[in-house]
Amino acid sequence: MKQKNEITFDLILLAAGKGERMGFEKQFAPINGQPIWQIALEQIRYYPACNTIIIVFPKTAPIDRAFFDKNSALRWVYGGALRSDSVWNALQYYNTLSVKSPYIAIHDAARPVVDHAVLDRMMDKIREGEKAVIPTLNASDTIKKYSGRHITETLNRDELVLAQTPQLFEADIIQTSYRNIFAKQTENGRNGDEYNPSDDSSLVEANGTKVAIVAGSPNLRKITVKEDFDYLKHLLAQHFETRTAMGYDVHKFRSWTTNDTSHNIKICGVEVEHDYGIDAHSDGDVGIHALCDAIFGCLADGDIGSHFPPSDDKWKDADSEFFLRYAMRKIQKAGAKVILLDVTIICELPKIGPETQRMKNRLAEMCNLPMNRISIKATTSEKLGFTGRKEGLSAFATATISLPLSQE
Repeated sequence: MKQKNEITFDLILLAAGKGERMGFEKQFAPINGQPIWQIALEQIRYYPACNTIIIVFPKTAPIDRAFFDKNSALRWVYGGALRSDSVWNALQYYNTLSVKSPYIAIHDAARPVVDHAVLDRMMDKIREGEKAVIPTLNASDTIKKYSGRHITETLNRDELVLAQTPQLFEADIIQTSYRNIFAKQTENGRNGDEYNPSDDSSLVEANGTKVAIVAGSPNLRKITVKEDFDYLKHLLAQHFETRTAMGYDVHKFRSWTTNDTSHNIKICGVEVEHDYGIDAHSDGDVGIHALCDAIFGCLADGDIGSHFPPSDDKWKDADSEFFLRYAMRKIQKAGAKVILLDVTIICELPKIGPETQRMKNRLAEMCNLPMNRISIKATTSEKLGFTGRKEGLSAFATATISLPLSQE
């Protein structure tokens, strides 16, 4: 939970560009199966000071409404013909929010790799009393002005910086800045770049607010041409590592009692009829318990017992869905991405094969993952051991995730 006195911001993520120089809508180009706009989203959404995120899409974009329905902090709007129209639409949506942050950040999805250290520096400036902050890079090359085919002036690069996003503003200031240009264009019609700035801070400057700068990051390079896209793929490969871990769980059977209202046991979130119940502190879902341990293993974050101790009566008869959703939130907060979740159930009875599709559907729903990232298999122990004697059941699970490398 965020503290009441903590400074927070709402984010406008601009993903409505046409990609004219790339030849396609670059924000939807996939890298490792994930569109660039979503890479940008995942890079910033779990930053502690970030609250609501408004994503701006082109009107032709297919919207995965279920994705937004499951994430209450994420909203979306359609953009307009120009970048300024898209920002304006998002600002108008911001005004409809029942809970608003006092600051607004505006970020280009075409700069998807956001180092949290940059955001930390920007927030420090806000705490110092600045009302507008942007990240910048020093100009390393000599910059010249020209006319026709000839140089007309050489600029002093020590006085020049390259502006990046996200750019952070006191909400009233950025809203007033955009309101002013849209009022002008209503009166005068559109006239040149005045109504479509490529940099939001230039509007704030024009309205008399000083804009503070902090050190940006080379990783915030904007994707403009194909070479930038190739650079991003290389960069993401360097910034992520793949981890795989295994989990195991076992529970013994018990006879049903007169207090049992149904003769169903839970396996991978699905109720399956069985002659025996499960002897367990929670609901005894071996598939989910093994899967949670595999996820915690990938994150090097203990095991299910360390997060939900069986000695704590709070978890008695608990629904294991809560455990799995908790583990998935851990993945999200780490900025990681699930590549595959694989579960193998081992028992003589009940028969798992007829239920595997239902189990896949249920796990995909709980984890908010596509079906092709969930695998469920079943086998017996050839009548050997405790499972062979039908005394219980067990499960192995393997989780494979892509995890950002530590920036420490």
